[in-house]
Order: sequence, then structure tokens, then C-alpha cells
Amino acid sequence: MSVLSGERPASDRSILRFIAFGVAVIIGVGALTTRLAFLQIAHSGQYAELSDRNRSVLQAIPSSRGLIFDRAGRPLVTNVPSFAVKIRPADLPLSQRDAVLTRLGGLLHMDPSDINTEIDSNPGSRFDLVRIAQDVPEATARLIAEAHLELPGVEVVVEARREYADGPMFSQIVGYTGPVTAEQLPKLKDVGYLPDDMIGRTGVEAVYEEQLRGAYGAETVERDASGRKIQVLETVRPARAGDSLMLTIDVREQALAQRALEWGMAEAGLKRGVVIVMNPQTGEILAMVSLPSYDNNAFAGGISDELYQSYLADANLPLRNHAISDIYPPGSTFKLATGLAALQEGVTTPTQRWQTYGCYQIPGAPAGDCLYDWNHRGFGKLNIVEAFAISSDTFFYQMAVHLGVDKLARWAHALGFGTPTGIDLPNEASGIIASTEWAHSQGRAGVYTGELAQAGIGQNVIAVTPLQLLNAYAALANGGHLMKPMIVRGEADASGNLVREYAPQVLGEVGATDENLRLLRIGARQVITTGHAYNIRDLRLPGSLAGKTGTAEFGLPDANGVLPFHSWFVAFLPSAPGATDSPIAVITFTYHATVIGNVSTEVVKYFLQQYFHTSQDLRLDPVTLRQLVGGN
Repeated sequence: MSVLSGERPASDRSILRFIAFGVAVIIGVGALTTRLAFLQIAHSGQYAELSDRNRSVLQAIPSSRGLIFDRAGRPLVTNVPSFAVKIRPADLPLSQRDAVLTRLGGLLHMDPSDINTEIDSNPGSRFDLVRIAQDVPEATARLIAEAHLELPGVEVVVEARREYADGPMFSQIVGYTGPVTAEQLPKLKDVGYLPDDMIGRTGVEAVYEEQLRGAYGAETVERDASGRKIQVLETVRPARAGDSLMLTIDVREQALAQRALEWGMAEAGLKRGVVIVMNPQTGEILAMVSLPSYDNNAFAGGISDELYQSYLADANLPLRNHAISDIYPPGSTFKLATGLAALQEGVTTPTQRWQTYGCYQIPGAPAGDCLYDWNHRGFGKLNIVEAFAISSDTFFYQMAVHLGVDKLARWAHALGFGTPTGIDLPNEASGIIASTEWAHSQGRAGVYTGELAQAGIGQNVIAVTPLQLLNAYAALANGGHLMKPMIVRGEADASGNLVREYAPQVLGEVGATDENLRLLRIGARQVITTGHAYNIRDLRLPGSLAGKTGTAEFGLPDANGVLPFHSWFVAFLPSAPGATDSPIAVITFTYHATVIGNVSTEVVKYFLQQYFHTSQDLRLDPVTLRQLVGGN
């Protein structure tokens, strides 16, 4: 076969292609090498910094939350180590999410969809940890930690969990901590809170959050590619532990008050009640019991939805502190305000006697439109001390009508009614005191005369909290100083020793004369000695017990036309009749206590027997007034 003129042999063309390919490869490799060299030399600092950032992060150092003690230094709240499982969403690959959540749910006995919901509802960013479970058993925590390669983004951390001594007994006072909510986080971020932080939700834990929390620190830590912490590189700022607090509450008195209230409620078949014990001289609360209650340890460990819903569904509101958050008609206990106002405004004098009636005709009302005395017969002519002791309704109807609504309201406010006491607990109610201003707020020109008369005995529109009522009688007991109730005595060290005591605060002076206050203290003493407080007068106590009973009607009448009622009893213990040195005042309120006897009187009686270690037991069955245990 001949070769045409001008053509190159096939072998020559192959050599040329190979040379061209080789030159192209050399040029390409040279360009890449040049670029890599440029990046290495020109940008080495920038990329080194980025690399360092990827493995080094600044994170918070949680502070140790302060402890809480009773007034004798007994621990009520402590911190115990607990395992928690958290997820950093940014470290959880989307392609593995379902598998990781399924396995994690199996280990934690949780529905994976619930874990998914927790992640999606995270109020922080994808780089913030999300708490999935707390108070995790140690064995489970170890399994999860050891499986970190199969569970990317999942971390097991040791954190402090609040442990509450005798949880249900103190939950209404101490409260509990819970996770920061999405609504709270925007504001709290500015003061150092993290999306997975815990915060005081109610009680002292909430009111004293800033003191108890302390201040978080900061540290730089090194992490590996999976996000696990390798080491601390630098402590930027150490954490400052929170302050520990000492309460005014005494564990022993709290237990006695609860025992007495539980007994009275069980005897009468009641579902709701309150006992508060106070030092009238300082305003210190020595015991505060609100039943029913709840266990704050359930919240500290991560409450189940089933238990939480059962609390919410309970008609007797166990999550609510009935001592300060609910308002009720005070009944005859309010005659303190009416009697003091009548004396101060000159409506009556200590010796002036007023006719009482079986049924008091309301001025200006049609004939026969009257208000009954509690015995439906009247008591003849009485002066104010006698009327207070025997609790004549028609006497105090007249006092209120002659006073007028605004003078009655002014003295009620002077005793602290109608305004929160300022106690260092959340959700305190204000109460309602009838006045012209109140009527205007209701779109009315004024208060009707019948309403005014009933206001004089603490009925109709009058409503107070149990704490307000106790504080008013404490002011009577101490000579006219309206104290701010205290629940925190001061700051303590970690061993429960008081290191800084808070000073008692006087909210104001009642403004009544010493003589008028003394008259009503004498009347309160006669409630015990000659009134219808039954056999409480026979208790052998280190002082001259004084007090006031009260029943307050509410709601709708039953089939027999009888209105249901609450019962009250408030007492204090001066060294002698009329004296102002009482070291203790106590009140009991029982809800819907529609029985023959005054349940609240029997509860206070039982509390005093225990408190003073008497050998007597003078309790009466409030349903039948049958004495349970006799003897002196």
C-alpha cells in the first residue's frame, strides 16, 4: 500500500497527541500548585483562625443556685447532681435525624415525635442545646454517652436538679424551677440566660430568682469534629454562686399547722383550707399552709403531662396558693374594720348602747325589707365591746349605715384591706372594698344602702385574702402598726447560718387612737371568754387568747333555702387582756364549711394545743359539736 504525498505516519500523530496532553497536565498541575501555594502563603492566618473557631467555642459556666433553709437552718431546698440529655440541632444531620431520634426515644422511653417537637420548639438557635430529658437514670445516661458516634448532636450533661424537702408541705411557699420559655427568652437573653436554662417559676424561687441564680461565668473549650468537649482552653470569667436564703417559716410550726388543717378538713369533709401563723411584732410568717397542695419535686424532675393536666383539672386548684391568691367574703371578722371606723368617726362611743333587732329594717327600703341578725332574735341593747364579742349583725349594720360607705372604706384600707400586703410571694390578690369609687368602676352611681349594711359585716361585695385578714388583726394585736408580711428572713451561708438579716418593714400606721384599739382587743378577748368560740376558753395557754370567729355566706341557697358558707377564725395571744405584746397570731379559713360548728375555730384550737404542748385535747367534732376528747 503506498503512502500519499504530505501525510504523516499514524505513529507520528500519536506522539504529538501525547506531547500535547502532557503539556496540558503540566500546566493544570502547575496552576493548582500555584493556587494552593498562594492560599497557603497569602491566607494562612485567615483560614487558621477559621479552623480554630471551628474547634474552639465560648460557652457559659452555670452558677450554683443558692439553697433555701427554714428559720432554724434546716435545709428546704438543695441541689443534687442529675443527668440530662440534650441535643444540639446543628450537629444532628438531617439525613440521620429519624434514625437518631428513634434510637434515642427507645433509650429514654420517649416517643420520637415528642423529641422532635422539643427540637422544633427550641426558642434558641440551631447551635443552642435543647433539653430533651432530665433526671435520667445513670445507667441510661452512660449508654447514651457511649453511643455518641451513632447519636450525633446528642450530649449527656451533669447538671444540678433542685430537691425539695417535704415538697407538698412547702410547695406553695418555695415554688419550683422550670425551663425558660420561648416567650421569656428574648428578654432574658440580655441578662445572660440560655435557651436550656432553668428559672424560678413560682414561690420564693421566682421572686428571688436573681439572688438565687447568681451569675454565670464563661470559658473557651475545645471540641472535636462530633462536637464533644475535649478540654477547657481558658476560663474567661468564673461563675458566681447564688445567695442562699433563710425563710421566716419554721418547719415544726408548718407541720403542726398542716396537721391541724388536715384533721379539720377530714372531720368536716372539706376540700380547701388555709392556715397562716404570723409574728405580729415583725410581720414574719411562721407557717403558711394552703390545701390542697402539689409536689414541687414533680416539676423539678420534669413533670409528666398526665400529672400536670390532673393538677389543672382539679376543681380545688392545688397549684394555687389560697392564702394570698384567692379572695373571699370575711364575714364577721370584718367587724373589726366597721367597729374601729365607728369609734374613730364618732358614730358610737365606748359606752353608748344600741338596740339590736331580730331583723334590721334597711333605711329607705319598703317595710319588711330587712336584714336578719344571726340568731334571728336580736340581743337587746349592746355597747360596741359587747356587740363585737357576741358578734351581733344588726349592731354592725347600723354602724355601717351611719358611717357611710366611704368612711367605712377609708378605715378598711387603713387596716390593709383592698391592697396587696406586699409579701414576697407572687400572684397576691388585692381584694374588694365597697366605696363610691368602686361603684363608679362598676358603672354605678353609688353603693345601695342594703349593700352598705351588709358590707359592715363583711358580706356582699367585700372580699379579702386570708393573709390580709390576718395582717389586719396583727395590726390590732401590736398596737396599730400595719406590717409588711415577710417570708424571707435573710441571707444564709451554705451551712444554713444567717449571715444577713432583713429588717421588718412597717407599711403604715392604722391611725386609730390607742384607746379605741384597746377596746377592740378587749372585745376580741371577750369573744373567747363570753362569745361563741365554744370551749377554746378552757385551753391553758401562756397568755390571754383573743380572737374573732366569722361565717361568710356565698353562692346559691340549697333546697332548704340555706346558703353555703365559709368559716373563719383569727386569734392572737397577748400576755394580758388588751396588751400589745402578742408574739403570735394565727388564722384559719375553711372553704364551703357548711356544718354546725366553726371548723376554723377547731383547727386553730388543735394547732395551739400542739404548739404549746398542752396536755389537753378540747377539739370538737365540727359536724355535730361532739367533743372528741374531754378533760382539762
